[in-house]
Amino acid sequence: MFRVPPEVDVSPGAQVQEQPTRPHSSKETVLAGVVVAVTFVVTYVSTVAVKPLFAPDSRYYAAMALWFGGESQSEAARQVAELSAQSGWASPGVSLLFGWGLVQPRVVLPALSVPFVKLWGIDGLVVVPGLALAAVMAVLAWALSRRYGPVAGISSVVLIMCSSQIMFYGSAMLTESLSALWGALTLVAAWRYVRRPGSGPVAWMVVLTVISAFTRQATFIVAGSLVVAWLAALLLRRRSNRWAVPALSVAITALATQVLQTRLFPTFSQLDQFKAKTGADNLTEALLGTPRLAWKILRTDLVFFAQSDRALLVLITLSIVSSVVFWRRAETHLLIGAVAGTALYGITNGTPTAFRYAMPGLVCYAVSVALLMSSLASRVARQPDSPDDPEAGRPQPHPAGEPQKGQQPALRADRELAAPSAQGSSAHDPAIESQRPTDGAAGS
Repeated sequence: MFRVPPEVDVSPGAQVQEQPTRPHSSKETVLAGVVVAVTFVVTYVSTVAVKPLFAPDSRYYAAMALWFGGESQSEAARQVAELSAQSGWASPGVSLLFGWGLVQPRVVLPALSVPFVKLWGIDGLVVVPGLALAAVMAVLAWALSRRYGPVAGISSVVLIMCSSQIMFYGSAMLTESLSALWGALTLVAAWRYVRRPGSGPVAWMVVLTVISAFTRQATFIVAGSLVVAWLAALLLRRRSNRWAVPALSVAITALATQVLQTRLFPTFSQLDQFKAKTGADNLTEALLGTPRLAWKILRTDLVFFAQSDRALLVLITLSIVSSVVFWRRAETHLLIGAVAGTALYGITNGTPTAFRYAMPGLVCYAVSVALLMSSLASRVARQPDSPDDPEAGRPQPHPAGEPQKGQQPALRADRELAAPSAQGSSAHDPAIESQRPTDGAAGS
């Protein structure tokens, strides 16, 4: 059976014990891989077939990729202008195309795309986002299945891939799929540190945060998720915990890179953008206008989801349900931090984006939904024979030592392992474990 993974003691001196789980057979692994692969191919191919992948922001990334590949800035601007005209947009001039401080730091996607752009022109800019999107889904399927069981993990990933918005943002010539990949890998490294503290996971978190900062300036979303997980565990348990190092390492690195980028590329001011979107002349007036702006963004996005992407609306709703049910769990705190970071990012930019700004924290929605699915799967697995069976619940004679009809020996063994002790303890009951006050870790 698949159990909700119990939270463990993550105080600095605690010894984290491995949780026994049912090993996955090779047939289960192959079947899960087939489900994920088929769903990805269907949703990705259909997205690429019907959606234009060259977006307004793609103009800047295409220009940088051409420039990095050896073209002059004027020639790169000419090629971008031609493709923009085909899409019905005016293209920025050379000075803005290469000198806007908002996109100047975003060098990772253009740099990785250089070989593909040299081969296929600007159309080659679609390759890296597509590969990154496939990697995101593979990482989520692997990490969630290991932690929450294949049913919960795969169902959560399939739901994500059924969202037209998520698949479009991940497929288009944009930075969103790379940002989502760095966010997922950062949380995997954080889980690793929570289980086995060491310098390796910390180094990976720092490196991934720097790469993410130069992919898109949205590192505060992942940093916010880890900081809230740390502070929530601190408040609920009233002692130090292993979330501190991941939270501080990512938050400090994110802050340092943000300051560095502001000094290197000073032509864009987030504060000026915020004041412009609230129609304010100073910061005080802008803050007073924040609730109205936040409500406008939220209402616009929810209406869009209801009309055009109900799978994404279901994903968000289930993550909220999971947060209410498992309010003490680190998965909930990670999601709250990611939502707070996304809200800060969205409000200061002042534009409804239909989940685009939330893509770096996609992994937090995934783990929240997977936790809920895992709880459901564990309860279904503990149910007796089907209620459609007229003999269900009726005692049946059976030879001594033989399992009853519908009961597998392996499940009996599981129940014996999870049975209360002679003193009446229920410490191994997974339903109770999922609600037991512990240290807030989501250790992988």
